[in-house]
Amino acid sequence: MTLVKPDGTVLQPNDFNHTDRFSVAIFTIHRILPPDSGVWVCSVNTVAGMVEKPFNISVKVLPKPLNAPNVIDTGHNFAVINISSEPYFGDGPIKSKKLLYKPVNHYEAWRHIQVSNEIVTLNYLEPRTEYELCVQLVRRGEGGEGHPGPVRRFTTASIGLPPPRGLSLLPKSQTTLNLTWQPILSSSEDGFYVEVERRSVQIKSDQQNIKVPGNLTSVLLNNLQPREQYVVRARVNTKAQGEWSEDLTAWTLSDILPPQPENIKISNITDSSAVISWTILDGYSISSIIIRYKVQGKNEDQHIDVKIKNATITQYQLKGLEPETAYQVDIFAENNIGSSNPSSHELMTLPESQASADLGGGKMLLIAILGSAGMTCLTVLLAFLIMLQLKRANVQRRMAQAFQNVREEPAVQFNSGTLALNRKARNNPDPTIYPVLDWNDIKFQDVIGEGNFGQVLKARIKKDGLRMDAAIKRMKEYASKDDHRDFAGELEVLCKLGHHPNIINLLGACEHRGYLYLAIEYAPHGNLLDFLRKSRVLETDPAFAIANSTASTLSSQQLLHFAADVARGMDYLSQKQFIHRDLAARNILVGENYVAKIADFGLSRGQEVYVKKTMGRLPVRWMAIESLNYSVYTTNSDVWSYGVLLWEIVSLGGTPYCGMTCAELYEKLPQGYRLEKPLNCDDEVYDLMRQCWREKPYERPSFAQILVSLNRMLEERKTYVNTTLYEKFTYAGIDCSAEEAA
Repeated sequence: MTLVKPDGTVLQPNDFNHTDRFSVAIFTIHRILPPDSGVWVCSVNTVAGMVEKPFNISVKVLPKPLNAPNVIDTGHNFAVINISSEPYFGDGPIKSKKLLYKPVNHYEAWRHIQVSNEIVTLNYLEPRTEYELCVQLVRRGEGGEGHPGPVRRFTTASIGLPPPRGLSLLPKSQTTLNLTWQPILSSSEDGFYVEVERRSVQIKSDQQNIKVPGNLTSVLLNNLQPREQYVVRARVNTKAQGEWSEDLTAWTLSDILPPQPENIKISNITDSSAVISWTILDGYSISSIIIRYKVQGKNEDQHIDVKIKNATITQYQLKGLEPETAYQVDIFAENNIGSSNPSSHELMTLPESQASADLGGGKMLLIAILGSAGMTCLTVLLAFLIMLQLKRANVQRRMAQAFQNVREEPAVQFNSGTLALNRKARNNPDPTIYPVLDWNDIKFQDVIGEGNFGQVLKARIKKDGLRMDAAIKRMKEYASKDDHRDFAGELEVLCKLGHHPNIINLLGACEHRGYLYLAIEYAPHGNLLDFLRKSRVLETDPAFAIANSTASTLSSQQLLHFAADVARGMDYLSQKQFIHRDLAARNILVGENYVAKIADFGLSRGQEVYVKKTMGRLPVRWMAIESLNYSVYTTNSDVWSYGVLLWEIVSLGGTPYCGMTCAELYEKLPQGYRLEKPLNCDDEVYDLMRQCWREKPYERPSFAQILVSLNRMLEERKTYVNTTLYEKFTYAGIDCSAEEAA
């Protein structure tokens, strides 16, 4: 028995197996190549003659990339890779691709991720670590895994320091800007300096980087152009480059008089008032607007001047005018050089009778509307009174507040992209301007969260011509005025905070039928508390936990990254002089690439010290001693809450002080009692928690100092949170009813 290859080569068998009825020939072919594809012939010679049987063999070569992956970008914990899967040697079609990677000189197996795109981001890498990576291709069919391709090496960056705090950029002269910041606290042994980048908005080639010694807190940016807008940012560098601050913009002072205000419009004219609006050009250092008006025909010295020192205000209401009187109105702009030429306009007030008639008609219409609304409210109130008997006592109390004092001013007023809050405790500030979403551009999908008085829905929105996912927050119909005020206050805070990667960012807002709808960026992984609890794999998938000897699907590095993300966001919040007042894992959202983002700013306040004067729902288990005893809230009390949040992260979502009542907390905290150290927690992490819980607020670390400590931990090759499964392992207790208690 022989085998004949397509090229005519004859192969002899290596062995024979004989039975009573059959003979089996065994051929061993040590090397087979694509040219061996084709028709093979099996030839058998017996005493009866020779028999030949042809058969077809198709030789396939496992695929292997010809090029190593390319590293596009790296940070301290990530790398952006172009896998370069084509061209490849061998046969396809390619069914799937794997990116293999591991630290160099580490005795550990290759890690891998399945990839579908050519560009992929590797997350959760170790800082200052050299990695090697390659690509493996898989073709269709059994045994289709090809050989790994060429290897590429790269090194992740060191973790840099956070940007300087309290940055301020102001014009000093026509050619100078002054940049200032707070003193920098650094535990780095390498020494540090501040790098300042300055660039012109109009002249793209005009850019300068300046190194400033780390002990200084300001720098003058000289040799600039008058009436020029500049963008400035700063970072703190050691051997590793720090994180850039947010961009600051400022104009140098003008060298000429300002142009006169433009687009003057006079509207809402009555018998005694009128609204004047205008626009001004940027770049002329305009510091104030002057409105000068007088009755036509009277002497120049009988005019009245109104000086508006906030140049961002673009409208003003003149009051106390005479009925049916012609006025001359002149509007000037002032800057560091002087005053502009006036923009002159005439104003004619309405006759008193006409204004009264118009107002009277409006009053009748208002009375009719209020009467109809009153009847509707009474009907709704009767229906709700029946429902109230079935609700819990606290829901009854809150719903009753929603319908009392119907003659008071509304808690929130909307007007074409502006929001005004009516607060009794202080004068109303200027209305907040928010990005407006069109109601028709919101397509609601599923409810993703709900409470007694509010609701969160996933939606698809259209913003700036782009479709994107969003989370839409709205209040329920029977929410109280305080709930509506806190909700609108959240919009106000988000508008003032601006964009930051570790704060849930505002996409826009929409007013529809008297209700506010708030659109924020969608976090696909939900809130951090639920995310931590879902990682308790010994409860959700015991077989997996035992097989992998792990108590959590999250690593020590991932948990510390969550803590650092929150500290970075809170540092930014404190720089903006905002107090969160409700910092807890339930109010942290997990976004794309598992980045933690601070959310729920309904209780936030833009003051350095806030004293709560009303009773309400209180997150007692997260509150500092001074907040519990005196209702005083500061950034230092946010630091206390952060310490509790850090305990939640390490305990994988445990309930703080589980098994204790709020009354016991009031008694024990002033006596020095604190949360116990989780069994899986390193002493250094627990010491950071204890620093946050110091009794004297001024002895607690700042968020910038907390971030420096966490960044150092992330740089070190040490397991600060042990998630390895050990004998008689138990998770920290969870008591949802205790978490909801006030």
